[in-house]
Amino acid sequence: MTLPFPDISRNLFDLSGYCSIVTGAGQGIGKALATGLAHAGSDLVLVDLNGPVLETTAAEIGEIGHGVATVVADVTAPDTPERIVAAAKDLSGRIDVLVNNAGIMGYADIIGITDEQWDQMYGINLKAPMRIMRAVLREMVDAGRGSVINIGSSWSSRASVFNQDGGGVDYCSAKAALQSLSRAAAQDVAPHGVRVNAIAPGAVDTPMHAHHRDYLFEYEKYIPLGRMEVAEDLVGPAIFLASDAGAYVTGQTIHVNGGLLMVD
Repeated sequence: MTLPFPDISRNLFDLSGYCSIVTGAGQGIGKALATGLAHAGSDLVLVDLNGPVLETTAAEIGEIGHGVATVVADVTAPDTPERIVAAAKDLSGRIDVLVNNAGIMGYADIIGITDEQWDQMYGINLKAPMRIMRAVLREMVDAGRGSVINIGSSWSSRASVFNQDGGGVDYCSAKAALQSLSRAAAQDVAPHGVRVNAIAPGAVDTPMHAHHRDYLFEYEKYIPLGRMEVAEDLVGPAIFLASDAGAYVTGQTIHVNGGLLMVD
């Protein structure tokens, strides 16, 4: 299949008529990304484990004026991918964008980590996104278009989480694997007009870090752009990858971290 050239006489960032799925959409990065995609014109399927928080977010996004559906689900549950696909089809009859955002943090070191910690981290941060991506990509391949955005982490390259001495062996390696999965999947589906990329945030001030926020802000002095990252900083790159503005971008990891980590 040959992809069409982008028509630069129109707004390439316009997502009008799209249907986007965002996991972990109740708060933090997921909420910001879902809100940004809605402002760009997309209908939204919002997925989160916390039902009350998710419904509040859905009500706020619904006021933007596009279709919104919610799926209260554990992303690791066996039936979650099928439920998400069904919700998108019921809402819009199509799936254009998947943002795999749901995830957890971990701080274990290689000596102390347990099998249970490792399995939980990889189950939520790698296996669940793979299963959801697999179900959604089947739909996108049939349609001959679509964009998957996996939320990785700049700590996949830095190899430490919130300290300079190590730690986070489970989190760092799982996010690195997710970014590698994105590249491999991108090659598989590129002939069908479907793109897969990753966004790797740096140190982001979100509710996930509420219990160690002071420690998080220790990184601010290392950020060349001079301030802590917020979830809204990820919206522009996500819209770029979701839209026709990024039509020739696939298999890439875009690091969005204020210069905290600079990689080729």
